Amino acid sequence: MSFITRCPSCGTAFKVVADQLKIADGWVRCGHCQQVFDATLDLQPAFAPLPPSAPPPSPGGAPPSPEATPQPTAPPPMPAAEPPGNAAAEPGPAPEPEPEPAPWSEPEPEPEPESDRQEPRDDGYDAAPSVEAGGADVAGDQSGDHDPFVAQTAAPAQEPSFVRQARRRAFWRRPVVRVILALLALGLAALLAGQIAWVWRDTLAARYPAARPALAAFCDRLGCTIAPPRRPQDVLIEGSVLLRRAPDRYSFHLVVRNHADTEVAAPALELTLTDLQDQVLVRRVWTPDAWPQPLERLAPGAEWPLQLELAFDHPDATRMTGYRAVLFYP
Repeated sequence: MSFITRCPSCGTAFKVVADQLKIADGWVRCGHCQQVFDATLDLQPAFAPLPPSAPPPSPGGAPPSPEATPQPTAPPPMPAAEPPGNAAAEPGPAPEPEPEPAPWSEPEPEPEPESDRQEPRDDGYDAAPSVEAGGADVAGDQSGDHDPFVAQTAAPAQEPSFVRQARRRAFWRRPVVRVILALLALGLAALLAGQIAWVWRDTLAARYPAARPALAAFCDRLGCTIAPPRRPQDVLIEGSVLLRRAPDRYSFHLVVRNHADTEVAAPALELTLTDLQDQVLVRRVWTPDAWPQPLERLAPGAEWPLQLELAFDHPDATRMTGYRAVLFYP
């Protein structure tokens, strides 16, 4: 069954179907101002106002009706008043028999007003089809109105957008769904924490020594190892010097300093001897385990003095004029 409701915001009246009201619990959205309101507060049957409203729009909507309406109202009285005068003038030659013209004078003017009245009646008849046409139009409008009702009865299969949104919100607010989401969030957080511990395990162990046992147990299960972090930007050579002890003997002294606030892994050293044109004559590398004093890590802010003895028996030893020392992690 169809009803008519009115928007309290803009006053627009439109039709709704009972099935739509059941699905949305009476809530609808105005198609003019997009205001959502309760349609049950102002609900009227859709077919109640149609019968009385059918006659007024038909004469106003049909073009011949305005011409027909004034003719049956105003013109008929005028010709009705004129025929008596004409009738009195016509029986003028027979005034002598006074009793006779009285009965005959009355019926004679009757056909004349009838003929005169036939014209407005014809006009009325002409107007009648317009009323019928208007009635047909109204009937057609009513029949046309019934078609959307049929379509609207099938429309409840497709729910309004705000109803679907309300159902989706209600679904995500269910306790079971919230518990599942909380468990998923905890699982993802644990997975993220594991990834961070895996990638930054060396830095975490160096910065937080108390966490080293837990990280060691974590690595035992995953098969990884914990080593001092490698930070080449914080391990620098503070000073160095290359001294000739003999024609083929050299002594290299340097001081390595850790500028980081955590312990770092001991780096490797590369020493390159060059000639006057900065061409490489000899290059040699020492790893931390090959140094005279093997060292695995450097404490925060610590300095490490190092002395290396070199035997340089290259045929171009006399061409050696400079050197380069570089710290790196292999």
